[in-house]
Amino acid sequence: MINKHLTVKAPAGLHFRALGKIHRISREHQCTVLFEKENGETANSESYVEMLALCAILGTTLQVTVDGLNETKALEMIQEVFENGAGI
Repeated sequence: MINKHLTVKAPAGLHFRALGKIHRISREHQCTVLFEKENGETANSESYVEMLALCAILGTTLQVTVDGLNETKALEMIQEVFENGAGI
C-alpha cells in the first residue's frame, strides 16, 4: 500500500475523461485506488460518481492510496494524470 499527497495541476482539473483514465489505470494494474480530500471526503476509483463529487479542480490536493499488484507503476501513472490531465 502506497500513500501520497497529489495536487491537481491539470488546468481542466480531474474531469470525466481524466477520471476514466485513472479508472483504467487501476484496473490494468489490479489496484484499488482511494482518494481523500482534506475535509475527509473520500472516493474510490471504481465509482465515477464518487470521484466527480470530489470536485477536484486545479489546485486541489488529495491523498491518494494505491494498493495492489503493481501499485508503484499505477501511482506514477496517476500522478501523470494529476499533472497533465487526460491529454486534452
